[in-house]
Amino acid sequence: MMYDKNRYADLYRSLKAEVERGYCCAECDDSTFTPSELEVQALWHAGLLGTEGETMRHGKVRILDFGEWNRSTGPDFQRAEIEINGVRMRGDIEIDPTAQDWERHGHGANPNYTKVVLHVVVHQPPAGWYTRNEQHIDIPILHLKQHVLAKAMGKGRPLAAESAGLCKEPLSEMSIEQILRLLQAAAAYRVQCKQQRFRKIADAVGQQQAWYEAFAETLGYKINKLPMQMLARRAPLNSLGKIPEAILFGTAGFLTAVLPQGVDEQTRQYHRSVWDAWWAEREKYELSNGRELPWKFAPLRPANHPHRRVAALARIAARWNDIRKKLQAESAQELRRLLTSLEHPYWSYRYSLPSLSSAKPLALFGSERVKDFLANHVYALDEAPFAWQTYLSLKNADISHRVQQTATALFGNREDITSLLPLMYVQQALLQIDTDFCSTNSCRDCLFPEQLCQWHMS
Repeated sequence: MMYDKNRYADLYRSLKAEVERGYCCAECDDSTFTPSELEVQALWHAGLLGTEGETMRHGKVRILDFGEWNRSTGPDFQRAEIEINGVRMRGDIEIDPTAQDWERHGHGANPNYTKVVLHVVVHQPPAGWYTRNEQHIDIPILHLKQHVLAKAMGKGRPLAAESAGLCKEPLSEMSIEQILRLLQAAAAYRVQCKQQRFRKIADAVGQQQAWYEAFAETLGYKINKLPMQMLARRAPLNSLGKIPEAILFGTAGFLTAVLPQGVDEQTRQYHRSVWDAWWAEREKYELSNGRELPWKFAPLRPANHPHRRVAALARIAARWNDIRKKLQAESAQELRRLLTSLEHPYWSYRYSLPSLSSAKPLALFGSERVKDFLANHVYALDEAPFAWQTYLSLKNADISHRVQQTATALFGNREDITSLLPLMYVQQALLQIDTDFCSTNSCRDCLFPEQLCQWHMS
């Protein structure tokens, strides 16, 4: 049974709001929530942390231009534009975990930081703290709200397992129709959140770049999602021209001047062609020490090696004129065929740059990743009724541990629910419920079960 997407998204939003109103504090503990500096920089530049805030002593600040993400030494973002209490100013922005890092890193005596107009920090600065430059000018400090950071990163409080399972009682009394309504509402709300996130990024960098970053995110999957997103931002689509492989591999830090001993001739020829193109452009894109992308190489299946993911992104960039015309639900099957047919004379047979050649061709953009992209981006971002109808019919046999764990915590072993788990919208709904309630609050203190009792009355 299919329910109205927007109406049920609003119902889920109301359910979530009712639960949140029951808590005295909606923010994460500032002392334990510590994202990496690179993660905060990526979220900031994507516009996902908002464009307005309250500085410690200088009043309201509005971000008009996030600036250029610095590749070398100096402030994190250069030539930004902000407005404080209605006064516009251009300058640099520095982001640190703590306000004290400014002095700890010697920025206060460094002339490269004289043009900083805003110091953004993750943790609450000490009472009476001020950030000053070498001219002893007081620089406005913006303390990022922890619940905003947590929401942007999909983080929350850990689940208190000792009192888990309180949702089972109200859910056991709900009919399958009521549960389907709840799951579709949660899935619809998740789709709306994806749409809002995409619009924020598109507003910051443009729609085509936002789609390009969506491909990078999908290719990164779980373990390398962040570095792939950052790579797409560091090497934007409109800068790649006719050498996307060289710019992407070089910016990623995967090109070395000398290959290991023992690699075959095909690898040497491929490396030379990419290296020569990169060498001419490296000053524009190369990241300095301390700004390298945080790649993870384990645990990964060989076919998911970051080298292959970057190669796939390069092929997508090379075929962008064909791909961009098919980024809507009505063209999804054409897009599926195009993406699964992507080939490369080198990367269709290699796991990594120095690896041996595979006897069989390897898919650059596998069918499961394509399905993931269609579900999370193409169908999710399309407002056409057809898109939502198709979204509800999509299936994914690979059920994650988190989805299975959330389903068991909520429904126990109800067979009618177990049979629904291969549906992608059900998986997405359970992930949203886990994000909003299970991973955010202790079961002992959670008000979600109480509100579930009222769900059938909505």
